[in-house]
Amino acid sequence: MPAGARRVGVDAGAGPVKRRRRGAWLVALVTGGLLAAVIPTALGTVPDAEPAVRAGVGIADATWHVGAGAGQYAGKEPNATGLLGGEVDPHGHSTMQRRSYGVHSRLTYRAIVVEGADGERVALIKSDAYLAQDMLLRRTAQILADGDSGITHDRMLLMASHNHSSPYYTTPAAGVWLFQDAVDLRAFEYSARQLAAAVEQAAADLRPMSIGATTVEHRVYKGNIAGATVADDGTPAGYPDDHADFGLSVIRFDDVSGPQPEPLAVFANFGQHPESLDGYDLITADFLAPLERFVERDLGAPLIFSQGDVGSAEGPYLRGDPQVLPDGVVRAWAHVGHAQTERGARYLADSIGQAWRAIGAGDGVVPMSTEVPVAVADAWIPGPVSHPYPSMSNCRTESTVEGSPGAPIVGLPDCGRAGESDPSNMIWENLKAHGLPVPDHYDAPSAGSVEENARLRLQVVRLGEIVLASCACEAQMDLILNLESRIDNVEANIFNGYDWGAACSPAGDDDWACPFQGETLTVSDERYQRMRAQVNNDAAGWDRPENAVAANSEPADPERIWGNFTHTELPAGLGYALPIGVGHAGDYNGYTVSYREYMSRDHYRKALTSYGPHTADYMNTRLMAMAGSLKGGPALEPEPHAVAGDADEARQEALARELGIAAATAYDAWQAGIPDDIGPAEALEEPRDITRFAAATFTWRGGDNATDNPRVTVQRRIGDGWQRYADQTGEVQTKVAFPEGADGLADTYAGNHEWLWTANFEAFSAFPATVIDGGRVPAGEYRFVVDGDIRQDGRAVPYRLESQPFTVSPWTGVTADDAQVDARGNVSFRAESTYPRSYDSPWRYVRDDGNETLCKTCSFRPWASGAPIASAAVTVIGGPRPDRTVSARLVDGRWVANTRLRPGESAVIEPGDLVDQFGERNGDRITLTSETG
Repeated sequence: MPAGARRVGVDAGAGPVKRRRRGAWLVALVTGGLLAAVIPTALGTVPDAEPAVRAGVGIADATWHVGAGAGQYAGKEPNATGLLGGEVDPHGHSTMQRRSYGVHSRLTYRAIVVEGADGERVALIKSDAYLAQDMLLRRTAQILADGDSGITHDRMLLMASHNHSSPYYTTPAAGVWLFQDAVDLRAFEYSARQLAAAVEQAAADLRPMSIGATTVEHRVYKGNIAGATVADDGTPAGYPDDHADFGLSVIRFDDVSGPQPEPLAVFANFGQHPESLDGYDLITADFLAPLERFVERDLGAPLIFSQGDVGSAEGPYLRGDPQVLPDGVVRAWAHVGHAQTERGARYLADSIGQAWRAIGAGDGVVPMSTEVPVAVADAWIPGPVSHPYPSMSNCRTESTVEGSPGAPIVGLPDCGRAGESDPSNMIWENLKAHGLPVPDHYDAPSAGSVEENARLRLQVVRLGEIVLASCACEAQMDLILNLESRIDNVEANIFNGYDWGAACSPAGDDDWACPFQGETLTVSDERYQRMRAQVNNDAAGWDRPENAVAANSEPADPERIWGNFTHTELPAGLGYALPIGVGHAGDYNGYTVSYREYMSRDHYRKALTSYGPHTADYMNTRLMAMAGSLKGGPALEPEPHAVAGDADEARQEALARELGIAAATAYDAWQAGIPDDIGPAEALEEPRDITRFAAATFTWRGGDNATDNPRVTVQRRIGDGWQRYADQTGEVQTKVAFPEGADGLADTYAGNHEWLWTANFEAFSAFPATVIDGGRVPAGEYRFVVDGDIRQDGRAVPYRLESQPFTVSPWTGVTADDAQVDARGNVSFRAESTYPRSYDSPWRYVRDDGNETLCKTCSFRPWASGAPIASAAVTVIGGPRPDRTVSARLVDGRWVANTRLRPGESAVIEPGDLVDQFGERNGDRITLTSETG
């Protein structure tokens, strides 16, 4: 067990699971390891009826060029500074951010196009981007309009993974640039074309399909970044660590065009921030890279991932006394580096596989079926009449009145404050007591700076008894759990939000004692009643035009407070067996917290909640109506001020047309002006033979970073042929050497710069062993295979290179010591296999950070730190008898060999005779005893 860690169970803690779930026994089977025994590898059942629906899958590379900033944590270092000395990207892929120097794992657009029996189509698209914003989707729709995919702007649900370590250059909303980098029309156009390519590929390969779905509980790879805190009035706020949406929803798509069903695609929905890394300057898909690899290799179908309660799901962090899972893995997932991220993804992939197999065995919430109604509702609605514009900062008026003046925007994006407020100041309470409708907050408009639109986009997709509902926001758990409870087919189960007050008890003198993080908060009755009302009161009516002013001013009487959510839900006949709330899809309207979380204090997530304190309910109530309408319920009623939304649509569409023309022109002109590269593409430095716990590298001359982004695999020799063994899902990394200074820039445009690329492949034994087939990179012969593009004669020319073979051998550092000889001449000793923590690498990322609990950067892959000895043999040499080898056995922590040494004999362990469970061994002879007298 790592130092400073404590061991806990995998499912420690308690918290709500998505409430529509049935079959709690499934969770017990999954966590008890019995599922594999009762469910066959489970291809879905062959349908009796002729398939009425079709589906296709398309995957397109989305890895923008090396040199672009690698996401939110890239440092602010303008590329132009390289002209004064040091490296410079001659093609200027970054503006404000430090340029990336390589690729850890490739990014993808992954699309499932589903066609209903009536021919209606919808595309569900995963993006490895930071946000899913509308302008890129509109440009994609323009490109698709020239083809025959049948997919239009209102039939695409673009779902961003919310990756914090990938380039993001595709929004004109300038406020986002502060977190990322300035918009780049080249990246914008590239992204739109690749996104369209994924959709077109999927639409061109539609196959008869069967679909089913279920939800299982998953707690391991989940964190709660919102956390518990104390509100400004001293009441408990935020969320305890064991509260989140732990439901992992999985949709299984099978191809039923043949005699037996074949896996077609896996759709998964789960909330967790891809914020696993720091400013490493490597483009990466974060945890999606290993997750997609695991799922595809386990199930034989590509994974399309979507976020759930992503706004509050992140971590845990590596702090203090971290939890340790039963297998010894530290349970920390935020800002922990690539190796630890791969460990976490393995647990999530296991749960996806368990859900997949349960569906195939007929134990899902939604049984496999080919008769699935497909329908889409897409609505653009103006903000509520009480807050018709998107905003940021959202400063509490009370704190300002009490002596801590707040300024919107100053805190970027928080409300910047000077000094502490004085709660004893009663001016605010007196204003409220007199019933004056003083606004509780003031803010700064954010349309065009954070949001691209001055409206909300809401989308609902029906796939039979499955419904996907998107708020186009970074949803918190309260929003997701409330939404799903209101559109499921179970009545009277509405989740109103986390209620700290439910655990409070009377404490005398009109006070309440509220348990809070192992302590007790004493809360006055007035504040207790207000806290509970903010969560549990029915919010119905706040959005009526006549309440436009009152909705922004909380009344002094708790009974009159409009709480977190409206208490309406779909009747059972209009509800769905499996509702899925989708976060970060369709567009971006900031974080969205519930009313209680908005009113209780100023904080980062509230600062980015876009349409006032009731934003979450505004979204959910309308999504509920849209979901019901797809089953024959009433259509969503237009808002009384819809004309404002119509005007904003005209503005956005006009801008999209102009931006599309400009982007296409700029991209094509830029491509035509890229200078030729020094050629030909050629291997320059071949890989060397390695043992495990080391890395092989291969360097070659390739194309410039505006033309080339090499696709690299590692193949393993099997018999007389070669088979793919590793790829760029985090198994193989690449980097480029940039030119230096102004001279390097000039050389590039004169066609005199030689572009050198290097690939990296680590060989290792794994911890946990499940992250790699067989628990280790097998000993054997391997080679790198590179496919890239080099610019020659004014165009990109494909090239392919194969490295010389290199061998991977077992590590040879297993040791033995403390040898003893008993009275009968039998030898005993202790042995251990402690692996290297890191290695010398040309990658800046790889270094030993010295953390004994968890090294974040020692390696790219999840290396084991050691392993038990599996076998040992002792050889007796010298003396009158022939040399002989004796097997040793483990007795009370010592290895004992019945050597019965005689005078003149010595005991040694020959190379390769001390072997651990991964096959690592000693490389040199180990002398246990010298010649006996």
